[in-house]
Amino acid sequence: MTGLPAEFLGYARTTGPAGVRNHLLILSVCGLNAPQARKLGAALPHAVLISTDYGRGQVGEDKAFHARMLTAFGTHPNTGAVIVLAADAAMRTQYQDAIEATNRPCAGFSLQEEDEDAEAMLAAATQAGRALGAALDRQPRVPCPVTDLFLAMECGHSDASSGIMANPLVGDVADAIGKAGGRAVFSETLEWTGAEDSLYRRCADPRIADTLRALVAERHRIARTAGHDVALGNPGPQNHAGGLTTLEEKSLGAVSKGGTGPIVGALEQGRPPEAGPGLYLMDTPTLSPESLSSMVAAGAQIAFFTTGHGNPYGSAIAPTIKVTANPDTARRVPRQIDFDASAAFAGAVTRADLVAPLLELVIRVAEGAPTCAETLDECAEAISRLGPSI
Repeated sequence: MTGLPAEFLGYARTTGPAGVRNHLLILSVCGLNAPQARKLGAALPHAVLISTDYGRGQVGEDKAFHARMLTAFGTHPNTGAVIVLAADAAMRTQYQDAIEATNRPCAGFSLQEEDEDAEAMLAAATQAGRALGAALDRQPRVPCPVTDLFLAMECGHSDASSGIMANPLVGDVADAIGKAGGRAVFSETLEWTGAEDSLYRRCADPRIADTLRALVAERHRIARTAGHDVALGNPGPQNHAGGLTTLEEKSLGAVSKGGTGPIVGALEQGRPPEAGPGLYLMDTPTLSPESLSSMVAAGAQIAFFTTGHGNPYGSAIAPTIKVTANPDTARRVPRQIDFDASAAFAGAVTRADLVAPLLELVIRVAEGAPTCAETLDECAEAISRLGPSI
C-alpha cells in the first residue's frame, strides 16, 4: 500500500460518517448514577462505559460543554447503541432524544422513573443492554468510503525520538488522510508555544490564522490569570531525560504530528469540523485525556498517540494506535506499543519506508483489529471542567 484504499470495512450510519467500532455505550450522565453504571458495566463486559461525576450543579458554559461532550459520545460514529443512565426524567429525555435523532437504538433509565430504586433500574438496564448488544452483534461490516475517516493525533511523555521520528511519521499519515479526502486533527494549544508562527503560515485562509492567534492568546491569558508560567517546568523532567532541552524544541516536535499540509480549520474544544477534508487544529488543555477526548467528541474514529517513554492511555471510544521510535521503550513495554518506528530512528530504514506499513495498520484497525490499549483495557474518556459548580 502506497496510500490509503478507497474503502474500508466499517459500520455504515444512516446519519453521519461510518464507524470503525460498533460500541454498546453505557452513558451515565450524572454522578448519582455512577455506582449503577459500574455495576452495569460489570454485567455487560463488552460494553463501553462513560461515567461522569457531575451533571448537576453546573452552570453556564461549563454545563453546556459538559452536555455537548456527553451527547457527542452518544452519537459518535463508533457508537452503535446507547444505554442512558440519568438522575431524573428530564435529564434522561435530553440525552435519549438527541441520540435517537441520529437513528441509534437507545434505552434510557432514570432513578426518578424507578422510584429511586437503583436495583430495579440496574435490572431493567441490564436486560435492555443484552438485547441491544445482541442486535449490534448481528450488524455486519460493509464497504465504507475512506473519506469518512477522521484521525486524531496526540503525543505524551515525549522525548527526542518523538520529535525526530514518531511525530513526523504520524504527520505523514495526517498528510495521507487529507490527500485521500479524510480529516485529521491535533490539539493541546499551549503545546504549540514557540512554534505558532509556523502554524499560522500554513493556514489555508488568513481568518483561520486569526482564529488560532485568538485561541492561543486566550490560553495564555488563562495561565497568567492563574499565576502560571507556561515555560516553568516545561519541558518536564521526563522530557529532559529524553533529550528535549527547550520549550520551542518540544513544541516543534509536537506540531510535526500534523504533517506539512495546509491547515483548513480551527476548532473550539470538542467541536466537529464543518468544512471539508484536511488538517484541523483544536483548542484544548494540555492534559492528554482531556485533549484526546475532545478530539474524539469532534468525531475522530481513530486516534494516534505517540510516546517517547511510554504511555498506556487510550480513548474508550476511538481505538488508539500507540507509536514509539524509542528502541528502549519498544523493548521495555512491547504490549503497549502498536507500531515500533525505532528502526527509522536508529537509521536502519528511512521514515518513508514506514509510511505504508503504518497506513496498512490504520486500515486493519479501522476494520476491527484491536489496539494494545483496547486489549489491555487502558481506555477512558475525560471531560474538561470550565467553571465551578453551584
